[in-house]
Amino acid sequence: MHARGLRFRQINPKEAFTIVDRVGAFFRASLTELRDDGGSATVYEAMPSSTESPAHITLLCAVLARQRMLGVVQKATELGVMRVVPTLTERSVPRSGLAHEKAHAWPGQALRASRQCRRASVPEVADAVPLAAALGDGEVRNATHRFYLDDQVGEAADLGEPTSTTRIVFAVGPEGGFTDSERALLRSHDASALRLGGRILRAETAALVGLALLQRAFGDL
Repeated sequence: MHARGLRFRQINPKEAFTIVDRVGAFFRASLTELRDDGGSATVYEAMPSSTESPAHITLLCAVLARQRMLGVVQKATELGVMRVVPTLTERSVPRSGLAHEKAHAWPGQALRASRQCRRASVPEVADAVPLAAALGDGEVRNATHRFYLDDQVGEAADLGEPTSTTRIVFAVGPEGGFTDSERALLRSHDASALRLGGRILRAETAALVGLALLQRAFGDL
């Protein structure tokens, strides 16, 4: 099982990586050899805590232009998200523009970022879907908390309290934000609006600031 996971993560010989034992303890190790039928590694450090956040965060991020999704996927991985769902909204890059935005490279970006920050897992990067389809996903329906960013909201929602199985869905719109109909759609799925101060942030900045705040409230930051 470990060999299969290391192969998926493209860990190379002599590369440091994170491994988890059968009781859930985390260790740093260096890969010695990886074969089709197994492999070997040198464990050299017991870690005081998990590399994975206790908060299971799904990021719904509107597809951004100028290939900025590559940066969002990379930094979201470093910030501990478990799933990224690129979302097609009224003001986002349309489906016809996904090839130009290098959508095929987004999962690989998550893989490389996971190796760089030595996570023990690689976040899933889903195919781009319309906002309505993303909100109909089981991860959204079963989430403990659902939030979306809205710079027009008067009073932001209370984040609430973490639980032992906190599952969060966090939706971020494109430049220009969500439209009124998209806000109504989000609210109909019990999503609460968050506001990040009085300044207008670029969409990719807002996504990362929001993730950091959620990890501070519910996760391990």
